[in-house]
Amino acid sequence: MTKEIEQQLERIHHELSGSERDLFSKSPRSLKYYVQDIQRRLSDWLSERRDQQDKQRHDLLRAMVVIGVIGVVLAIARSAASDMAWVREHTLAFRLWGVSLCLIFVGVLVERSSVVRSLWSFAVTKFLLSLILSGVVFYARGRAAGYINGVFHVDASALPITLVLTTGLVLFKLLVPFALTIAALILALHALLIISWVKHYRVGKTSGDFPWFSMLCSAVAGVILFFGWSWPSDQLSDTRIPEKVYLIAEALDFNQRHECANVDPERPVVFLGAGQESVLVAPYRLEDFDFATFFETRVTVPTLFVREKCEYKPLPTPDPLSGY
Repeated sequence: MTKEIEQQLERIHHELSGSERDLFSKSPRSLKYYVQDIQRRLSDWLSERRDQQDKQRHDLLRAMVVIGVIGVVLAIARSAASDMAWVREHTLAFRLWGVSLCLIFVGVLVERSSVVRSLWSFAVTKFLLSLILSGVVFYARGRAAGYINGVFHVDASALPITLVLTTGLVLFKLLVPFALTIAALILALHALLIISWVKHYRVGKTSGDFPWFSMLCSAVAGVILFFGWSWPSDQLSDTRIPEKVYLIAEALDFNQRHECANVDPERPVVFLGAGQESVLVAPYRLEDFDFATFFETRVTVPTLFVREKCEYKPLPTPDPLSGY
């Protein structure tokens, strides 16, 4: 009995301490060998995962730097040289693209923050945010329908493309103050970081390089604040949106050609109702316009939109003798 206990204890000691027999492939391995193998594989997997995460962070940082630099450069681009006429003609497009890239930069920066990621992990946050966004979209659609009705005095469903784009325009107007607030907070935070670094640098207590990324974040936030500050009171004001509604409708919803015999062929129309028996007639045909006109130029919105019954032109009757 004592000998059996000694043998069992010896086996347990072998399983826990291992021996040289673990190095041979044909010999039975000890428990210690398998535990060490699992530990080694787990360490390799964790190390590989850390390397992948570091690579993803570095790739994301490089992408953000590229987007931020391009956005700032496009937003502040000037065209003073006479040989850069093409750049001068597309300055507005460059600035809008620059502001858009800066907004993407800020969005990624906010999404990466620990506060947002922590809040987003809760279901109540997603539920409340979905309710808020749904309410904002419905409100924007109602405002857009009101703008369209105020310009053309018809139901907004008669101009579907204008309704969709105006809804997006109103939604953008509602989100601009939120974006400006976020940009102001980012600018203040990174400006404090830069000031703190400079202060410590002057007294010789600084450690590390200059916070270039904070400088880029400040520049991006400054671009958004500089160009977006005047939008709610200028291009997106309640007096300017009807002008944009009129331009969108003239370009996308009004028919420049029609078959109504009682309507001047030079006057664009919008067919009303499912039967298309009546039309909304514009007072005159608008000249072609570009994006700069839509975004910056002031336009006089006509008020003489009239609704008329469309009397279709009769179909031409074929000549029975034309076949001979």
